[in-house]
Amino acid sequence: MNKLITLFLILLSTFSYASTIELPKDSYRIDEEKKLIVCNTDLSKLEFDGQAITININGNDFKVLDNVAVLKIGIRYTINWEFNRYSIYFTNLPLLHIDTTFDIVDTPKVLSTIQLIENNGTITQSNAGIEYRGDTSQLYPKKSYEFEFWNDNTGDDTTDISLLGMREDKDWNLQAMYNEPLKIASKSAWDIWNNISQLYYKDKEPDGKTGISINYVEVFINNKYQGLYALSEKIDRKQLKLKKNTADEIRGELYKGSQWEANTIYQGLDAFDNNSEIWGGYEHKYPKDLRDWSSFYNLHDFVINSTSDDFYNHYNEKYDSQNLIDYFVFINLIRASDNMGKNLYTARYNKNEKYFFIPWDLDAVFGRAYESSISNITDDLMSNGLFNRLYNDTRTDGFRLDLKNRWTELRSSSFTVDKIMQILIDNFNQLKDNGALERDQIANSGSTISSEYEEFAYIREWLTKRIEYLDKIFDFGSNGTPPIVEQEKQNSKFVLYPNPAKNYIYFVDKNNKTEKSFLDITIYSKAGRIVKTINQNPIDQSVFIGSLSDGNYILNIKTDSGYKQSFKFIIDK
Repeated sequence: MNKLITLFLILLSTFSYASTIELPKDSYRIDEEKKLIVCNTDLSKLEFDGQAITININGNDFKVLDNVAVLKIGIRYTINWEFNRYSIYFTNLPLLHIDTTFDIVDTPKVLSTIQLIENNGTITQSNAGIEYRGDTSQLYPKKSYEFEFWNDNTGDDTTDISLLGMREDKDWNLQAMYNEPLKIASKSAWDIWNNISQLYYKDKEPDGKTGISINYVEVFINNKYQGLYALSEKIDRKQLKLKKNTADEIRGELYKGSQWEANTIYQGLDAFDNNSEIWGGYEHKYPKDLRDWSSFYNLHDFVINSTSDDFYNHYNEKYDSQNLIDYFVFINLIRASDNMGKNLYTARYNKNEKYFFIPWDLDAVFGRAYESSISNITDDLMSNGLFNRLYNDTRTDGFRLDLKNRWTELRSSSFTVDKIMQILIDNFNQLKDNGALERDQIANSGSTISSEYEEFAYIREWLTKRIEYLDKIFDFGSNGTPPIVEQEKQNSKFVLYPNPAKNYIYFVDKNNKTEKSFLDITIYSKAGRIVKTINQNPIDQSVFIGSLSDGNYILNIKTDSGYKQSFKFIIDK
């Protein structure tokens, strides 16, 4: 009898002191097929009492297995629900729910309801038309989409909505990133471009920009989890703040290189037809209802057929010369192999003003081809007919001198291996901390993926060689300031990066990248006090240092084979 009473009291205690967490109705979605629940309620606002947690979903209580007492972002938890086990994740990333009656196709857009749930509880909801986007990407099982916000059910009445702090607009892209190993390449490339480029007419149009903003979201379509996506703005008249046209006058212009053809690489000049939206691989994006290819045709004619004297003396009257240089160094820094004809926008702010370039679809970068295969080429230049002519401008005040000066400027600020790696790592850490890559693999098991260690080691080595090559090629053999070379002990075995660091650091074995070493790590403050020790950390794993304060540190490592090495590094969050 006493045993029964004791057992009853134990059971009573278990249920009486469990923390019951009720999930806000709009903060989660359930994929019944995958037995997956993703929730982005703000965990910092929940109170835990140290007891086993029960989660209330739709008025029903479900105990989290393994007596979990605290819920954390990015961790997989298991609950029993209706005789089935479900995986539940918590994320800080926005959840984008798309519900549609009709199948989504390439065109036309079909009616849908779009609901965006932010971690702070903000909900944005609207009717929208949605369709597939992309060319080669439509062959992948994970599709990319574009959608347009509607006030009605037909698309006759559209509406502008701001999402996640980005511009207010009706048109949005959802990029699947199926072919990106760590889902960070294109976003990181855009981060670099946005850091170095701005419109020459910025004082007239302070809200205009030459790039797009991107935010990661997790997508459900008709209650089926699709995985991780990049929600982005589009390149259009509104983004660039091009002058609006009148009923009978073309002012702003925008063209997109959509195909690799002679026209788009400035090596051919087809006849044009003003009744067509297409000319030699270009799409006439703006204006739509008043089309005249003649100015754009004349621009290409000048580049292709003008004499050398005429070209070199007048090209900076046709093009914004700063933009030409920034585009050339940017494309070559990341070796964007798909962006010197196709995936190249050309724009003009107003009639009789200069043309300038904007990149697009930046996924074939950092040593990979567009379909994600390794493209370990570091010693070539991305170019076309226009940039070939510009590169041959050897005048004392010509393009080469401007190119060298700009490269030298960027190398002393933005274009270092560590700073570029930091951009990549920051984007990756956002996904890693939220467990988003793990969930994306649940939804898309065939999606390209690689280990963070292998990918970062490859990109770092590729970037180092790429920048060394560009240092030499853009210096043009002058006797001036020598090319900048990343500072690194030549006789050391390991490289630590990034430095400065934020939340994670990584090590690369320069001599044997396949060696499975283990490191004993000791980190000292500037005053010499031990602030962190880690034993037997695998070389192919990151090291979390986010709990340490900003400042200067010394880090000592010892491998399982007895090799020792010291590093000085900075934490700067």
